Amino acid sequence: MSRRVALVCPGRGTYTKSELGFFSKALPARAAAETERRLAHADAVRAARGDASLRELDGAAAFGARHLAGENAGALIYACTATDALRIDPAKAEVVAVCGNSMGWYTALHVAGALDFEAGFTLADGMGAMQKDGVIGGQLITPVVDDAWRPDPARRAEVEAALADVAAAGAAVGWSIRLGGFAVLWGDADGVKRLLAALPKRKLGEREYPFQLQGHSAFHSPLLEGVSAKARARFGELPWRAPAVPLIDGRGRQHRPLTADPRALLDYTVGEQIVATYDFTASIRVVLRDYAPDRLVLLGPGDTLGGAIAQTFVEEGWQGLRSKADFAARQKEDPILVAMARDEQAALVS
Repeated sequence: MSRRVALVCPGRGTYTKSELGFFSKALPARAAAETERRLAHADAVRAARGDASLRELDGAAAFGARHLAGENAGALIYACTATDALRIDPAKAEVVAVCGNSMGWYTALHVAGALDFEAGFTLADGMGAMQKDGVIGGQLITPVVDDAWRPDPARRAEVEAALADVAAAGAAVGWSIRLGGFAVLWGDADGVKRLLAALPKRKLGEREYPFQLQGHSAFHSPLLEGVSAKARARFGELPWRAPAVPLIDGRGRQHRPLTADPRALLDYTVGEQIVATYDFTASIRVVLRDYAPDRLVLLGPGDTLGGAIAQTFVEEGWQGLRSKADFAARQKEDPILVAMARDEQAALVS
């Protein structure tokens, strides 16, 4: 009997040193030839532009700064996630919905069928390449939950107070991504510096917060209005179409196969998605409430987004989960979140 699964596409920061060699992993026979064709296309596009091939980057002896550069990171992550989607066995898993986080929205468009691989690659690779001239502002991250992953109103109030104080000092700041138990904030150079100083220092797990996300621009903010204008001019003629399965965007809005407007997908992708807050939490909430999947499958690369997804389970009280401990116990008994990067069984969604 097949399981009902929702697929989640990760964004920037998920291709790390542990992901090197991603494309050398064994693939199901049904996916091997298609993956080879896709990588050949991607590398030909990048070679024509004078950029390193994905195979070269993925086959490097060591992970370094070039893997984090926008012109490489976007393309790498897009291709990895699209490859993982091909590992899903349609005989064992019925995909009922697709969503993504931040840059993962571009991959979600492809995985859900709104763009073919080539068009999605043009979008993801092209958006990443727009950072070649340098980052614009920056992002930082801090938790808004307690150690048990329960929402903490006091911590959220601290974030709002810091944003208000820094804005009053004349810097440009705001919410970039609502990421489960984390607030990802944007700012201009002065704003990021002031926020890092204003927010309380604290640990969640083994990590100390807040910290700046290296190599990230002020994604999902008004500072990227110029990027939005370039994207609209460049990607408007891609072959946009209605998705084949329900697609949930960064506002929590649904784009269904029979009713989705391809022009609306374009307008959101090159407009609001770039310059306004991306609410990943809302997208997961809609997936849970409206599609009730048996499992959420976090596609690769990496599995760092798993915490934010699980924190949303806790916030929602999904299937009785009220804490980090509840989630851990449920995962041991019958996993409801499967990360392709670490779970061998995920290759078939068994």
